[in-house]
Amino acid sequence: MTGSRYDVIVVGGGFAGVTAAREAALKGRSVLLLEARDRLGGRTWTSPWNGLTVEYGGGWVHWHQPHAWSEITRAGLAVQLSEDAELSGWYVGEERRSGTMRERDAIARRGWDMFVDGVRDALPNPHDPLHAIDELVRFDRLTIAERLDELPLSVEERGVLAAELESLASAPLEDAGAVSVLRWHALSGYSLELTQYTGGRVTLPAGTRALVEAIAGAAPVERRLDTVVASVAQRGDWVEVETRDGETLVARAVVVAVPINTLGAIEFTPQLSEVKRQAIAQGQASRGIKIFIRARGADLNQNSIRPGHPFGYLDTEVMLSGGEQVLIGFGPDAALCDAADTASVQRQMDQILPGYEVIEATAHDWLADPFSRGTWAIHRPGWYEHFHAAMQQPEGRVVLAGGDIANGWAGFMDGAIESGLRAGAVAARLSA
Repeated sequence: MTGSRYDVIVVGGGFAGVTAAREAALKGRSVLLLEARDRLGGRTWTSPWNGLTVEYGGGWVHWHQPHAWSEITRAGLAVQLSEDAELSGWYVGEERRSGTMRERDAIARRGWDMFVDGVRDALPNPHDPLHAIDELVRFDRLTIAERLDELPLSVEERGVLAAELESLASAPLEDAGAVSVLRWHALSGYSLELTQYTGGRVTLPAGTRALVEAIAGAAPVERRLDTVVASVAQRGDWVEVETRDGETLVARAVVVAVPINTLGAIEFTPQLSEVKRQAIAQGQASRGIKIFIRARGADLNQNSIRPGHPFGYLDTEVMLSGGEQVLIGFGPDAALCDAADTASVQRQMDQILPGYEVIEATAHDWLADPFSRGTWAIHRPGWYEHFHAAMQQPEGRVVLAGGDIANGWAGFMDGAIESGLRAGAVAARLSA
């Protein structure tokens, strides 16, 4: 057997990977962290953009997210709260209506409360999603669209709720599982207000990069960037990790902390269990876009929603001088929006927030990115009934990790950290 040897190799440098690497190293193991990109962070990415700093991936945190909040406290990082919109807009068919956020939230609540009816029985302990699986199954077998179709909504209620859900799902509602909504609601104290708060009000002024670097730097871990893993092969008491450059590295245990939609690009020997292969083949549903738009217009904090729009949830992120502001938009399908095409973005802006001139826009195509193949975790129907438990089970000396398979805040930094804590402890035990 050739190649450099370690106690633990971690594949993937997102929040799950850096946490798993830290945990194993703190238990005295020699750890190598391999990351395919030229940076740590995975689907979080703090980056400069024309004099501003933006979060192309995940960016929001909250004190209801226990693992992330603990790490923020440990790192000594501050948080900031965004302001409520001064004006809200929504659509009923082709008609644009406007009012306060309170007025629109009242419309959303009527549909939302119907959508989540039954969640307390289905998810009584949201950090243990299988606790009442017999109750959860009836929701787990539905897409968001199918659940919507069960509800007696007015045209206005359905339009407002559908737009909210498209932004949450980052996917077509016909693909995304209904439990993705119920889980977020349950984790937010069964409250619509807190669900909205946990997903879009609290950020890190120093950026998510500061948090991931704080975790990564808290233990002696060797790291290699720009290193793509091709295969993971178990051979007796050792695991061989081969990179695409042909280098072979060896460890007692390996944590593979990459998104579900990219696991198929790694060859495992022996093959992963059949149920894991089925889960990987199905993948998770998210395929949306997060777009930043610098625009000029009325000097107001805006929030506008429209179902079926390429970025149907649009919100002011920061006010600039000269009547300019930066807005964040979320849409269900990255293929519908090209941030580099300013004329196209302007036409789409006119359809959701008329009266603003688009100056420039930027986005990262997480769907086309070979190391993500999607945005945050939004599972398809059947995930909890068939796949969730199996994806967390070790395969010999190989452990899967990532925010996609977290028990609690799957799709958030908190879920990734939770999964990394668990995987790091398992890898340390396997490598003893």
